[in-house]
Amino acid sequence: MSTSGPARTPVLVLLLILAVVAACLSVSSQSLWIDEVETVVIVQPPTPHGAWQALYHDHTSCLQMPVYFAYLWGWVHLFGDSEVAVRASNLPWFFIGFLSIAHFLRRRPSLRNTALLIFCVHPFVVYYLNEARSYSMDLSGALLVTGALFAAMDQPDELLPASWWWYYGAGLFILCGATVVGVPWAAAVTLLLAMLPNVRRSFSRAVVPAMVFVPLMILMGIYFAWTFQEKARNAYLLMTVPSMFSVFYELFGFLGLGPGRNELRVHSISSTPPFLVPLALFAILLAYGLVVAARRRFGLTWGQLIPILLITGSLTGLTFALGFLRHTRMVARHFTPLFPFVLMAQAGVVLLLWKSGRPLGRIVAVLIVAALACSSIELRFAARHAKDDYRSAAAAALQALAEGKTVWWAADRAGAQYYKLPISRDEIPGSVRLVYGVPPHFSAPPDEIVLSKPDLFDSTGSLAAFIAARHYIPVARWQCFTLWQKSSPGT
Repeated sequence: MSTSGPARTPVLVLLLILAVVAACLSVSSQSLWIDEVETVVIVQPPTPHGAWQALYHDHTSCLQMPVYFAYLWGWVHLFGDSEVAVRASNLPWFFIGFLSIAHFLRRRPSLRNTALLIFCVHPFVVYYLNEARSYSMDLSGALLVTGALFAAMDQPDELLPASWWWYYGAGLFILCGATVVGVPWAAAVTLLLAMLPNVRRSFSRAVVPAMVFVPLMILMGIYFAWTFQEKARNAYLLMTVPSMFSVFYELFGFLGLGPGRNELRVHSISSTPPFLVPLALFAILLAYGLVVAARRRFGLTWGQLIPILLITGSLTGLTFALGFLRHTRMVARHFTPLFPFVLMAQAGVVLLLWKSGRPLGRIVAVLIVAALACSSIELRFAARHAKDDYRSAAAAALQALAEGKTVWWAADRAGAQYYKLPISRDEIPGSVRLVYGVPPHFSAPPDEIVLSKPDLFDSTGSLAAFIAARHYIPVARWQCFTLWQKSSPGT
């Protein structure tokens, strides 16, 4: 495969400026939502031992993100636990991902620059940059591992330098340490690399990196085996066929152009008609580009393309199968290790269309990048894409408590804890009562009920029936929340 000459430095400088702008705009001060507050309350204890106790007793899939939680604990105790601070913890991983692309594609400057451009404006990247969870870290590890794979396949006749092994080892450690979901992807890429002649010829240069990373990976493997023995809990939602399509919908960048994530979660495909025009236009542009690129094998040889298709296809199928077998919904974030391959495919599409020299091809290339950027802007700033507003709901509940009212809280407990809302499962003066449905015993109906996501926090519908029977009225609504108030006599 031919390589291009070195790209001019100003292009990389402009792309780095774009990355800085994208990073600054992506991190918001919006309220933390369920997954974020559950993450942050774990790392709030002042000592590592306290954080470990919180992580262990949480007993969810968070237990299978060991390196991420160690990192986040250190970050929070350096920079604080405000909404902006905890989301800013993703910035180092974003720039590690950026530099990974720049480094491993340095011999293909046109592809590198296109991939960096799409990376900076892609809604998948932007969304998880604004999410206080492990997925930006996961993505940076995946980009290191995938970049190392691409470099090895692109240089079949060259020995790999010792630095390659250091980057690859660090990528494996980050990818698997961010979440256990990265383990099968790391194993598959390692198996493929072991089959490449230039990798095998370079084993002598891997001795020192192996002495560092092999013991760490063994320890991590033992730890993960223990977490499975502990039976860490997974999400509440079940795997469905529409949820499979939503994975690719998000990975390819459609999310910002369509309905909000909560509407999609509750109403699935029926929530999309108002957004059919932008979604259809982007789908047509992307489909045209994919057909054109597929005819040219995305600029790859068959020897490169077939192993990549085997890895991505088999692991995607395996992840979906595990979702059905374990009755757990696998969503796009569980496929973060797949995203570097999607990114390379989309970069290949845009580059081949641009290099075709045809006006139509260049117009489609520009429109694909513009559509991804618009999707990111919508995802970041449109009200329908706002996160669950625990901050406003907790503030309203605190105000009610200050007025001497009784309040039921049918929402996540960690959200109340993070926003300093006193909470208890029992009736305690000065605290909201945590309920999931109507409690079996209560002295009197509450003055107010804060209800979020009834399918999660009122799954039996008993609270909705109670609200209707007692003639509560909605007095305020925030993203994914309704505040119900007991109606006054005569209303």
